Amino acid sequence: MSDLKLISIGNAIVDILSPVEDTLLRSLDLIKGSMTLVNDDQFNKIFLKLDNYQIKSGGSAANTAVGYKSFGGKASFFGTVGEDDFGDSFKKDLEKLEINFLSSQVESLDGKTSKSLILVSKDGERTMCTYLGASTFLSIKHFDPSLFTVDNIIYLEGYLFDSSETKASMIELCKIAKNKGLTICLSLSDSFCVERHRDDFLVLIKNYIDILFSNNYEIYMLLNEAENNDLNPEVVNSLVHTALVTYGSKGSKVFQNNSVFHVPSKNNLDIIDTTGAGDLFASGFLFGISKNLSMYDCAKLGTESASYIIQQYGARPNSTLTKLL
Repeated sequence: MSDLKLISIGNAIVDILSPVEDTLLRSLDLIKGSMTLVNDDQFNKIFLKLDNYQIKSGGSAANTAVGYKSFGGKASFFGTVGEDDFGDSFKKDLEKLEINFLSSQVESLDGKTSKSLILVSKDGERTMCTYLGASTFLSIKHFDPSLFTVDNIIYLEGYLFDSSETKASMIELCKIAKNKGLTICLSLSDSFCVERHRDDFLVLIKNYIDILFSNNYEIYMLLNEAENNDLNPEVVNSLVHTALVTYGSKGSKVFQNNSVFHVPSKNNLDIIDTTGAGDLFASGFLFGISKNLSMYDCAKLGTESASYIIQQYGARPNSTLTKLL
């Protein structure tokens, strides 16, 4: 493999980031570190409680595409935005980065672009409240299958399973990609998302996924394992060919060929905001794949990328990631 192009598929979301005290999370009955789906009214009620915030384009798979492009790769993003200022801003942000936005609609929807309140605690942990909006209408009706070529890596975010229409589209896209022999990757996204859709995830992974990205909470939820147990590589690789599991400050593990190896984390980091750590880990790892690096060096580049992003505010790099190469 060389010079692979990344096609990320996911929710087109605008992030509203705000530093908060944990007391606010408790008053809102939010579980720290989780992602909660909310309706527009609930979103606005929480938003009104925030005094200080920044608005940035986000979305898990889109962030991964941005990171991949920042390393010097070629990337596209497939998603849906609404016909509003947030949607226009999302598309323009990708265009400025020379990332091709592939809309799942002929025209923008007459609706609201998806948005996520990202509440950042003092320890850098983020708690998200997400209004899915237009993202729930992601459809392959207007997707051109000829875009899937052998020099593509397909990257999907697990959050797509939170809508029946996007889940169906995700499965159809996997069928097309699999028939063309493409490498298909999945991020599990969130442990609560895994809990909601565990059985469906298992079927999708077993049938279509080549590379799985997960943190320790998500993989244990998926495999229904106690968190104090060591994962059996044979069990993991009976489900998927390659699995990357991140353990925060304890580093990451790569499961492949019924074996596992550990990649240490970086030390002495000034952690500001963990939003996008998993997204950018995937960026670095997949860019390493595109350059034929070893599994260890791919995971190491993912670690470098994730370490960089958690030392800034927001999930998209403020400067080029080529300096990490």
